[in-house]
Amino acid sequence: MNALAKIETIPTPNLQRLCLMTNGNSHRPDLLMNFFEHEDLLQEAMLPEIRTIATLIAAQRHDFSQPSPTHFTEEADWFAARILVLGVRFFHLEICMLPILKLANQRAAAFAKQHGLAFQAAQIRASLHSSRPVNMLLMECDLMMDIKKAQLCNFILRKDRKG
Repeated sequence: MNALAKIETIPTPNLQRLCLMTNGNSHRPDLLMNFFEHEDLLQEAMLPEIRTIATLIAAQRHDFSQPSPTHFTEEADWFAARILVLGVRFFHLEICMLPILKLANQRAAAFAKQHGLAFQAAQIRASLHSSRPVNMLLMECDLMMDIKKAQLCNFILRKDRKG
């Protein structure tokens, strides 16, 4: 028997390259400037699930007996939320972002486990896009993101109903 016939092929999801305009984090006005043309451009401000999940992830670390900080969320919270909401498998980033992505994957994994959500860690595809505006993220996302988005919306609704 041919050894190749014994190898199981692991299906990989069809990934779609998206460009995210990171205009959802309003405390960073530097990210709201410039406009960029891309055929698959998403505006983060139009995806409230990302802000909600980023805030919920940040809330898990906060001591509510203390005053809230001026900036409640951190960059890793936003990356974790993008991974969960959009099914991001690859971010096209500079290698120096690896520690933030590692932390984001840890936070996303913990959040997903706690709430019974599907999770797959995102990776970096090294990028040297110096001409790209600072408020743009190039990503490759799992095309099943609509299912993940529905899971997250249901999670948010369940939490709202419980008070």
